[in-house]
Amino acid sequence: MAEGPIDSLSDAELVAGAREKKSGCVDELVRRYWPAIHRFCASYLQDSQLAEDVSQETFAKLTEAANLPDGAFKPWVYKIARNHCLDILRRQQRSPTHDFRIRTGFDAAGSTSGPQTKAAREEREALIAQIIAGMPEEYRSVLQLKYFEGFSRQEMAESLGVSEQAVKGRLVRASDYLQEQMQKLTGHSDA
Repeated sequence: MAEGPIDSLSDAELVAGAREKKSGCVDELVRRYWPAIHRFCASYLQDSQLAEDVSQETFAKLTEAANLPDGAFKPWVYKIARNHCLDILRRQQRSPTHDFRIRTGFDAAGSTSGPQTKAAREEREALIAQIIAGMPEEYRSVLQLKYFEGFSRQEMAESLGVSEQAVKGRLVRASDYLQEQMQKLTGHSDA
């Protein structure tokens, strides 16, 4: 493990330090990833308190060296969080698509800030959220990891436990599904 300020160490160096029980390594990994993992869980579960609990359970895995990943940390921690979320949803006998809300931060091309444009954009976003909520979980999860969490294909593959080719296929099928549903519901495909 390199010497220097702990916040300048890479994830791999921090994981190695955590394996050796070096002071501050686990805390730094938690500091780096807590906000994103909590946001991911809150989006997945639609329940802030459950998201808090799942985030804590996820990071509790860091306290045992045997639980630490051999590969990249980021996909591993998201995989742990996702699995905890799915366990909770199964226990609640809720579909993982229940109340899924899409969070978009984009402004439609050529839009202005007028009330009609804002209303149309909000209506379109609600329609997209409805379509995504009805998607099979394997499509929904790749969209969430790619567009909300900014994962690369490799990170998505590691997190989901599938090949990069499978991720690519799921992204294509999810996009096709979204386009088809938009076409059915609106008469044109502008997703």
